Amino acid sequence: MTAEWAGPSATTDGLGTPLATPIAALPPIEKLQPSLRLDPTTGEPHRSGTIRWAFLLLLLAGLAEAGTLGLTWWRAIHMDTFPAAARLIAWTHPNPGSIPSILIAVATMLLGLALITAPVLAGYLAWVGQAASRWWAIAALALSLATFVITPPAAPGASWLAPIWGNIGWLAVPLALGGAVLTWLPASGRTFADWVGFRRAAVPASHTGSIVYGRLEQFR
Repeated sequence: MTAEWAGPSATTDGLGTPLATPIAALPPIEKLQPSLRLDPTTGEPHRSGTIRWAFLLLLLAGLAEAGTLGLTWWRAIHMDTFPAAARLIAWTHPNPGSIPSILIAVATMLLGLALITAPVLAGYLAWVGQAASRWWAIAALALSLATFVITPPAAPGASWLAPIWGNIGWLAVPLALGGAVLTWLPASGRTFADWVGFRRAAVPASHTGSIVYGRLEQFR
């Protein structure tokens, strides 16, 4: 007698006898949280237009500060332009090449790096869905007022391009302001909420009884 092969049945959707207790499996994350909007191209939460524009504005704010810091650094490494390289240097009148002049130049560069880092970090945090970016954007806006310290004072006989390029860092003020406002808009808040749900780890099911892996004693 030859046994006939039984193909997939409508009740099992596969081969063999269906299990008395089906295997539990978690559904996709978008079904666990139906309100979570995922970008099909990245698999990450959808970034609203406000977040995208905030990221761009804050990045441009950092680039503007980098332009001023670059000119300040260039003027500080030349003896003839060192005294007027930045207002902090002009206020203190250090002797070029002395230890105080080196320390003041280093302090100027560190302040400039902070002015660049603050808006860029705020923009990055907004891009990855961290609500803390709102406060970082406000901090970057407040810190941008220190641009006055690293900009060069008006020098007699300087070309018309020097004061424009030297003060390009002031563009960081409106750019950081725009970025900070955008992070507080409701659309940005929904994006941050989606990222919170996206990062929330699934809680594993608890098992209070003993687990048996087989009939033999060593598997009990």
